[in-house]
Amino acid sequence: MRSLQNSGKVEGIDTVRAVAALSVVFAHLLGPSMPGLSKYLFTGHPAVIAFFVVSGFCIHYPYRTRMLQVGPFLAGRFIRIVPPAAAAFILAQSLGMRAYNPIDGYILWSVVCEAVYYCLYPLILATSRRIGWPLLIAASVLASYGVAIGVGSDQYGNAKAYGPQLNWVVGLPAWLLGCYLAENLHRLKLPGNVWSWRAGTAATASALYWATMNSAAGFYLTMVPFSALAGCWILAEIRNASEKGPIHALEAIGGACFSIYLVHVIAAGAIGWFVTTPIVVCALSLALVYPFYRWIEKPCHAAARRAKATMEQLEARRRLEERDGIAIRDGA
Repeated sequence: MRSLQNSGKVEGIDTVRAVAALSVVFAHLLGPSMPGLSKYLFTGHPAVIAFFVVSGFCIHYPYRTRMLQVGPFLAGRFIRIVPPAAAAFILAQSLGMRAYNPIDGYILWSVVCEAVYYCLYPLILATSRRIGWPLLIAASVLASYGVAIGVGSDQYGNAKAYGPQLNWVVGLPAWLLGCYLAENLHRLKLPGNVWSWRAGTAATASALYWATMNSAAGFYLTMVPFSALAGCWILAEIRNASEKGPIHALEAIGGACFSIYLVHVIAAGAIGWFVTTPIVVCALSLALVYPFYRWIEKPCHAAARRAKATMEQLEARRRLEERDGIAIRDGA
């Protein structure tokens, strides 16, 4: 397989990120103005579930066969996501977007979930090596539905209604499924071609959006099984990229997906003061993402890599010195 680039990144993953991020943007900025059933074409919440699967995959893939150094890992992850999220929060508040905060859940609810998953990952990794991923995922499914059914949801079935204390529990099966896919990437077999999985995932996401808005089958009940379908789509994209090469345009967009996710509604709010045509607002909002990515997210990403590498080197040096000290004492 040629699924690994020189950087160690799995090709095809950024394609999934790009499609999911654009689906969120279009759902927020175009969907409400589209007529009839077409308003369900683009989906937000299912796209976030796909993000959770991707996140679990990307976090676990490097640690399938090597030791996790907790300090460097957490430092790298939080330097990567906290400053951009904080900058977006400040921008949103300056524009009067009070609901854009980690408590009420607009946009930032999933970032809070990610932060919880990062903190739990060292424990998750150790537990998975003791009892295996299937049992861990099964337990998370029980916990997810325990919260979803026990607490209920808002009229739209949104998982973000549970608040930062419980949102992560509802989304945890999707994140753990991503870890499982990373662990078994080269052993899993997938029938069909990439277009069938793309179409099936998109159609199912739209159907679940319609069901959420028009029936009692809200997202909070359907996102666990949808995460399994999203996982198959992700595997299909990885396989397609390994066989035919990645879709470079989508891979480039996917590299900026965090900025797209954080900034699109903020940019749309600012643009809305001057123009209200949805397609124009959408296009200009996407254009305004780039400065945020270039000057905020990208430097934070680089800083996170440097901090993680530096901390890993210091830890390796400390262990080497400790080992040498033990050898000297033993020799004496």
